[in-house]
Amino acid sequence: MPVAGQEPSDGFDSTISVAFQPSLLEKPLIAREGYFQLTWDVTNASESLDSFRVYELDSGDDGTVRSGSLDGQGAETLEPLVVTANPAQRVVYEGTLPIAFVSGLPDGTYRYHVEALNAEGELLARSDMPATVQVLHWPVWQALVLLVIGALVFLAVVVVIVQGTRA
Repeated sequence: MPVAGQEPSDGFDSTISVAFQPSLLEKPLIAREGYFQLTWDVTNASESLDSFRVYELDSGDDGTVRSGSLDGQGAETLEPLVVTANPAQRVVYEGTLPIAFVSGLPDGTYRYHVEALNAEGELLARSDMPATVQVLHWPVWQALVLLVIGALVFLAVVVVIVQGTRA
C-alpha cells in the first residue's frame, strides 16, 4: 500500500523575502561624492535563490524623482512606492552578492528596488519599499577652494624641501 507523508508544518508559509537595510529605508541616503553602495537582506532563502537584480525606478526623463527635492529634512514623509518591473526601468546590478555599487549619477533623487531570482531568472521576491538616494555633488566653488589650499600646501612643502637641501 502506498503511503504519502509530509513534513510537519507550523502553519506559516516559508516564503523568501528581500529588503534593503533598514538604514536605507528610514531616510534617504545622501551621496555627496556621486557614488554609493546599496545592501540588502534576504530571509527564508532556499537553494532555488540564484541571483539578485537591482533596478532604478523610472520616474522621469532625466532619471530623477519629480516629487520634490530632499535635503534630509522631512524625509520621513516619503510614501512607499509599489512598482512592478518593466523593461523601461534601468537595471543597475545583476549578480549573486547582496550588495550593489552605483556611481556616475548627476544630481537628483533616485529610488531602487531589489529582486531575488532563481536559476531560470524567474522572480522569487521583490522588495516592498524602495531605497531612496539623493545625489548632491559638492559645489564647484568649494572644490576650487580646496584645490587652491592643496596647491598652497604643496608649494610650501616644495619650498621647505628646497631650503633644506641648500642648508
